[in-house]
Amino acid sequence: MAHDEFSLIRQWTSRSAGQEGNGLTVGIGDDAAVFSPAPEMEVVACCDAMVETVHFLKKTMNPSDIGYKAVISNVSDVAAMGGVARYALVSIAVSPQWTPDECQQIYEGIYEACQAYGVRVIGGDTVSAPDALHLSVTVLGEVEKGRAIRRSQAKPGQLVFVTGHVGTSAAGLHLLLQGETAEKGVSASWETLMDAHQRPVAQIKAGRLLLESGACSALNDVSDGLASELWEIAEASGVSILVDAATVPIHDEVREYARHVEKDPLEWAFYGGEDYQLVGTLAKSHYEAVSKQFAASGVPFTVIGEVVEKRHEPELMLQRDDQQLPLPKAGFNHFRSG
Repeated sequence: MAHDEFSLIRQWTSRSAGQEGNGLTVGIGDDAAVFSPAPEMEVVACCDAMVETVHFLKKTMNPSDIGYKAVISNVSDVAAMGGVARYALVSIAVSPQWTPDECQQIYEGIYEACQAYGVRVIGGDTVSAPDALHLSVTVLGEVEKGRAIRRSQAKPGQLVFVTGHVGTSAAGLHLLLQGETAEKGVSASWETLMDAHQRPVAQIKAGRLLLESGACSALNDVSDGLASELWEIAEASGVSILVDAATVPIHDEVREYARHVEKDPLEWAFYGGEDYQLVGTLAKSHYEAVSKQFAASGVPFTVIGEVVEKRHEPELMLQRDDQQLPLPKAGFNHFRSG
């Protein structure tokens, strides 16, 4: 970075100046930020990184989308605990291939996402990198004491649900990687798929509904694919899970695009990831009340299966037509060989 580091930092983070108050005692511009959560609340902390060539390419994400998505992936983790995101710390390592203007756009995306979810940037770090851009966002949120929803409380006999639709982001990434144009037959409606990949939505509202209902036993956000998240719930809770393929909510646009490229949309739903929907479990006795709450709030809510007793080890099974098939423990995995 040939420009003066500190002037660039001040420029990129200028929208955070003078934001003290409402729990924030010391904001950006000092050695550290200081905040005070309400006495009846607990802090929820999470951190996610986005690395060029691993998480994104310039051909699939413009700079502002990168910043936006980095915030959303963290806000989604807070939503999966039933909490509310409050503050963000942003660290960026910039390679020579990225201009100050592109980095400014990354921060514009960061602030756009923060504004959408009521989050304030309160600090971070800026360094240089030799070969690729690295962006790490830490989000601090809050949740009522003793009420954070975890992955580990699913019980046999409970229903398995998911919010929204799954597989949309993976379909959008597939479309972006193909580099197809309208001249090659891409429907204008498929822009929805690209939007889902580049500008995902964190389900804070759904997480709060589930926490306030008191009905949700286990909860996870769909960041690495539906199969991966269900496996995490099954293993953390010591149960098995059976999913009905016919009930998995997949957008019509995804099905249409899947037919166009001869793909199985369930593959995107289970192994694509980055939908940032919520998947969890609740007792059958709570289903009617919770589904009415979601319907009144305009948030899609679909039951896709059931928690069952494990036989020897936790399992994830898919009911498809007349067959029960094992769903492998897969999804995006940084360290999977091959």
